[in-house]
This record gives sequence, structure tokens and C-alpha cells, in this order.
Amino acid sequence: MPHLNEDDLYRTSTQYRLWNFSPEALASLRAATHDAAIERAKSYLGHPKKGSGQSGASKGAQKDEHDIEKQCLTLQEETRLVQRYCDQIRQTCDHFKWPVNVRATAVQYLKRFYLTNSCLTYPPKEIYKSVLFLASKTEAIHMTLGEFARRIKTAPEQILAPEYKIIQALRFTLDVRQPFRGLKGALMELLNIAEGQSTTDLRKEMSKLAAPPPSALTSWKPSQSLSDRAQAAYTAARHLLDAPALLTDAYLLYTPPQIYLAALRLSDPPLLDFYLAPKLPPSAPNSAKILATITSCAAMLASHNVKDVLSKDERAELDDRLEACRDPDTRDMVGLNAKAKRGDGDEDGEKAKRRKLEREASAKEGEDLFGPSLTKPVGRAEVDA
Repeated sequence: MPHLNEDDLYRTSTQYRLWNFSPEALASLRAATHDAAIERAKSYLGHPKKGSGQSGASKGAQKDEHDIEKQCLTLQEETRLVQRYCDQIRQTCDHFKWPVNVRATAVQYLKRFYLTNSCLTYPPKEIYKSVLFLASKTEAIHMTLGEFARRIKTAPEQILAPEYKIIQALRFTLDVRQPFRGLKGALMELLNIAEGQSTTDLRKEMSKLAAPPPSALTSWKPSQSLSDRAQAAYTAARHLLDAPALLTDAYLLYTPPQIYLAALRLSDPPLLDFYLAPKLPPSAPNSAKILATITSCAAMLASHNVKDVLSKDERAELDDRLEACRDPDTRDMVGLNAKAKRGDGDEDGEKAKRRKLEREASAKEGEDLFGPSLTKPVGRAEVDA
């Protein structure tokens, strides 16, 4: 039986197969989603289609379509608005004092949802609350819908209404693999070396390491212990995983180990080189490629600037613009959800009817095979009557 390492196991995961992209593929997917939403906006905003009527009418139609594109959010504005609501999820989790895994899962749900859905169709101010509640259930946080709705001042039905649409967009894959456990494992290894619980030679090598460069994010000073150095690097890397890793596209472009190793590179480069040396010697296959990938991920994390996140006023302005050009068919998510449950919707209603017919056919087939269900025995009093 072939031995499977962690890389092999990760490649079998839905996260790798469905939610890991190249930069080009990710940009192309987002552009296609945005373009499709703009094309739909040209129809529901009531402008004639390009090429209809005579040549003069055609020029007018082109101008109208250009006006629509100016009225709608650009792809960059959509991306920044989604990022702002990812940050809103982080803040809400902090307010609830929820663990970091809930925050990371909810943020990735929101990002994944908007890969194939546009803000023009489903504004994030309505989706992020449902995403957060779904993530809390996925990560086993025991808060009732009523309590959650009360604390974020939203009607329970508004939280539940888009949930099935979200799960569909997630392609029914709710597991999100995160880099936090890997980073914790690296800390344990470094502490074992620093405290002499590994080998004496490794501890000596660690004690001879160069001090972190001025550009490093660690707070460690040469006067402190080796254990303090490991803890300081962990703390700095943990901060990077909490904000830059979540608010950039790191999860969509890199694997969890690559992300936490990139965070360690930014925190304390000499310490990371020491940590990787026995695991990834220069002679190892793909060593240079792996190190280049870690460096690339580190550059992405380092490029994040909290000032680039939309302010509250900027977010409100984009929300107002979005309200003026959003898809009218999705304005009433609660009503759409109620229709789907009743089977009154168009496509969903047809599906409900088909399921009902299938259940009836299955029940009839069971009766033909085993006979009808047994009736309740008649009591003596009923017989006497």
C-alpha cells in the first residue's frame, strides 16, 4: 500500500480541488462573474439592448449601456466591498469572543460565495450575517438563531433566507482548512529545541542564529531567551494569520502550510531557515520551488495595508450605489425563500413538484410490492357500537 504524506492527503481535499486557484484563473473567474452581472443589469435597468433598431438607435443603446456600466460598481469596487465585509466578520467575531477558526471559516465562505456571485445580485451587507451564522454552526459554536439575531439586530428570517443559496455557491463543501494548527505545531517544535528537549546540537545551532533583521516583525531582542524568540515569532506570525491572510487572497492561492511558513518568514527569517533546514534541504526535490512559493506568499501578506480597507463612510457610499443598481429579483430574499419552501418559485417550484411526484411514485411502488400499510386495529368498543 503506497504511503500518503500530508501533501498527498491535501490534494484529495475539496479545498484543493475546488478552492485553490492560480492568480490568472482567480482573476478570470471574478471578471467573468462581474461581466455576467453587468450584462444582466443592462436588462433589468430598462435600457434597450445594443444593436436594436436603426443605426441611430444603436448608438443610443451603446451610450445607455455605457451609462449602466458607470452606474454599477466596478470589479475593483466589488472586491474591496467584499473585503470590507470580511473585516466586518472579524470584528463581529471579536465582539462575540468567538475563536479564530470561526472567523477564518466565515471569511472564506464569503470570499468563495462571491467568486460565482456578484454584489450586484446579492449585496454583502445581507449575505455576511448568514455566512457568519453558518460558520458558527460548522465550527460547533452553540448559539441559537434567536440569540444570534438579537445580538446583531437582524430578523431571524433574514439570516436564514439566503442560507441555501450560500451552501449551493459553496458547492456543499463546508470544511475550511486553516494554517493555525500548523503554526502551533511549529511553535511546539521550536520550543522543544530551545528548551533542550530535542537534541543538544540543534539547540546549539539555534543559539548561534543571527538576530532578526530590522524588517522582521518579531519583538524578540538578543538579550532574551531562545524560548522567548520562538514565542515572539509565533505571536507575530499569528497576527499575520488573523488579518492579512484573511483579507488578502492567500487562502485561494496558497496551501495552509505555505501560509503559516510565509507568516514565519516575515516574523523571523533566520528562525524559519533554521526550522526548514532539516525538513527541506537544498538537495530535496522542488526545494527551490517551494521556497519561492513561500516567499511569494510572504510578499502577499506583507503587501496588505489596513489603510486600504474601506472606511465606514466609503462602505456606506458603495452600499447606497449598490442599492440603486442591484438585481430587483433578489431584493426580497425572505419572500424568495418562503416561495421555495412552498414550491411557488419557478425553477425551485418545478423541482418541488418533481420531488413530490417522485415520493408518490415511490410510495405506490412500495404498496405494489409489499401491499398497503396496515390499518389501525378496531377496538372492542368500536365493534360493539
